[in-house]
Amino acid sequence: MPEGLLKSLMPLIAGFLAFLGVLLAVLGAAMPARRDPIMERIDAVTQGRRRTLEEIEMQAPFMERFVRPLASQMSKLMARLTPMGAMESTQKQLMHAGRQMQVSDFMGIRGLALLLAGGLAMGFSFLTGQGLFGFIVITAILGIMAYIMPTFWLRGEITKRKAQILRALPDAIDLLTISVEAGLGFDQALARVVSKSDNALTREFARVMQEMRIGVARRDALRSLVERVGVEDLSSFISAIIQAEQLGASVGNVLRIQSNEMRVRRRQHVERLAQTAPIKMLVPMAFLIFPPIFIVVLGPAIPGIVRAFAPGFPL
Repeated sequence: MPEGLLKSLMPLIAGFLAFLGVLLAVLGAAMPARRDPIMERIDAVTQGRRRTLEEIEMQAPFMERFVRPLASQMSKLMARLTPMGAMESTQKQLMHAGRQMQVSDFMGIRGLALLLAGGLAMGFSFLTGQGLFGFIVITAILGIMAYIMPTFWLRGEITKRKAQILRALPDAIDLLTISVEAGLGFDQALARVVSKSDNALTREFARVMQEMRIGVARRDALRSLVERVGVEDLSSFISAIIQAEQLGASVGNVLRIQSNEMRVRRRQHVERLAQTAPIKMLVPMAFLIFPPIFIVVLGPAIPGIVRAFAPGFPL
């Protein structure tokens, strides 16, 4: 190509390249940017709108946003104020109630109850126009009730759970005895009892089996069961099983003897409850049955008695 022609085409080539560069730049700016697929999925989940941290926190339930942090702070405060002996006693009660709850959490619930009682006392005093002395009295009454109500609830849970275990224990021992006499080992018989029913006792037996699977000795797992439950009849039964295992005695014979004793204890317990039934019936009879009977029987005679002793009394 002649040198003169090349020089004459240079402006045209430069202009074409400049036009091409500008065109590519405009097209690149007009084309949508390539997005990260992870961000596209996040936008799809959030419907194309990214939530702020405040919106995410406000979307959480009220229990998670306010009550749980407040209970955590109250639990730390109550744990520092509570003696160690009371903490250990409460932990034992929670274990007997079958509640997977720390002592600090229970103390936090008690602290929240005290705060609620204080707020109720303040509101009631403000609405009724009570003075300082009335406010102190109301606060003291509600505070005492708020402090002891969780303890009453925990004792009720313990009583209910122990009653369930005592009610299920004789049948469980009978099934254990039949299974062992049929040729099963004690562990297999225990698994059969767990598979046949679902109650507080069988759940504890299932926990014993889980502990034995991870390497805990049978006697240690059974002793832990006694500590968790706190039922005297179950404790005597477990003690007999552990003693038979240590001495090499027949587990089937021990189970048969324990089954007979458990049936006798259950019958004695029912007889004791039957003997206390008349005493328990006195309260509803005295306050709910006798007054209506007196009204029905003596009601028609009241006008005559009034006329006899007070002639001028209007009826």
